Amino acid sequence: MKELTWKPILSNLTEALGEIRDIHCRLHFLQFGELPEEEEPSPGDARDAKYIAYLERQEKRNPFTESALFCALEHAYHHLNWAWNCRRTPEERVWHFTDSDADRWNRFPDTAAFADLWPSDRSVKGRRHHYVGVGRRKVSLQVVRIHMQMAFAKLNSLGYLVAKRAGEDWPRPKGLRAGVEDEPFTEKDFTRRMHRIYSTLNMAWNSRRDKTFATSKRAIARRRLFPSIFATGCHNMWRK
Repeated sequence: MKELTWKPILSNLTEALGEIRDIHCRLHFLQFGELPEEEEPSPGDARDAKYIAYLERQEKRNPFTESALFCALEHAYHHLNWAWNCRRTPEERVWHFTDSDADRWNRFPDTAAFADLWPSDRSVKGRRHHYVGVGRRKVSLQVVRIHMQMAFAKLNSLGYLVAKRAGEDWPRPKGLRAGVEDEPFTEKDFTRRMHRIYSTLNMAWNSRRDKTFATSKRAIARRRLFPSIFATGCHNMWRK
């Protein structure tokens, strides 16, 4: 099997992780008035006074609403899509991509491994840049925060494993199984971990108005689907 292009994958995972980390920290701060305790990719910088002051300013100028969550998740999805879709492309071409490459790589994975996450309707509705159905309503802090916390942990672990293959430094996440970094890491393993991350982010968006967590199998299955609304944002994430 063709070797994956680890450094471009890592670059995009890092961008996605930064966005997810910011969402998680902001939601945690809004709910508890403090920042999360778990170790982060850049240890220490999220707990200083400047970062807290930044979050306070953000909330005054641009309160965390459904619209803010949409924009942040759209950016995270964008980089996750690139990480997946460019995985077999030679590194030099990834760094010097064409418009055609960007159009393809920005799309949500269409391989069979992700088919259980596709919504039934993948048509593009509405005009690009027109976020149909996205409003200024507040989101459910606890429900969304916990899903974002899980997504952060999953992506942080994946980033660490990819960094090992790319020969780059990455702080070892807490709770990672001893010796896992020394085991073979195949495209199948990469796919499985990406699937879990997508599924968790989908749950975060689709549960944004829930007051409690979905518990029935049917509700959980529905919330795991990739949100159709991301076909009408800045990036069309569906195949034409």
